[in-house]
Amino acid sequence: MTVLGSAANLRFVAVKTALNIDREKVRRAAEVLGTKGTTETIDAALSEIIARDLRARLVERMRSLTDEQRDAILHSWD
Repeated sequence: MTVLGSAANLRFVAVKTALNIDREKVRRAAEVLGTKGTTETIDAALSEIIARDLRARLVERMRSLTDEQRDAILHSWD
């Protein structure tokens, strides 16, 4: 099944697969993520890992900015 992604119109392909998964971990992750069902929980967990990586990259990029660049960013909404 092919679904068009809304953010960047990228094509995502859903693949049905068999996995050995710790059900207790899925249950606990579902509690944290507020999801229902294994598929929804795994999808949300993968999305969160990707988002966490992007946040970490942004922090590293922000650390490399000069004080003037940081100030310009912080005051760009004034």
